[in-house]
Order: sequence, then structure tokens, then C-alpha cells
Amino acid sequence: PARPLEVAEVLEAAGLAVRDFRLRFGGNPVGSNTEITAALGRGNAAQADFLSGRGLAVNEKGEIVDPWGTALFFHQLAADQMELRSAGPDRQLWTDDDVAGR
Repeated sequence: PARPLEVAEVLEAAGLAVRDFRLRFGGNPVGSNTEITAALGRGNAAQADFLSGRGLAVNEKGEIVDPWGTALFFHQLAADQMELRSAGPDRQLWTDDDVAGR
């Protein structure tokens, strides 16, 4: 079995999936984590799968999660920019241990 991804690897893998989606469709997926995860899977117009092989964990709600099992926060900055945020080990967003990436 593959080893669990570190938080930086989760953010990078999710960011690459978003980038690949944007390159294919001309904009970022939008909505909640669940909606974005579905769009990155086969829930898009082309039924293209941008998640396979990236090692990302998806919880029972259909959300991409960080190593602590907390759903990532997707923040749309612009049509072609998205910040991804892990709540970190305390599992609380917007605290000092959060880790963000794009």
C-alpha cells in the first residue's frame, strides 16, 4: 500500500488536479469541497478524471481531506487562481498551524 501523503503533498496534488481541470475547461471548478471533488472526478462535462493516481484521500462525504481527515478549504481567488488550505493538526481553520497552497 502507498504511504499517506504529507500535507504539502496533499495540497500540491489537489492543486495540480485543479490546474489540469482549469487547462481542460478554461476555468477552475467551483462550489464546496464536495462539488469541487466531484468535478475533479468524473462529474464534469467530459467525464475526465483529474484525481486518479494522485494519492488523495476522499472522505465518506466526497470531500478531499488532509492527513488529519479534515476537508480541504478551496478559496476561489480568481477564475484562474485558487487557494487550497489545510486546517493543520488542530483541525481548526484560520489558526497558526494552517497550511495553504495554490
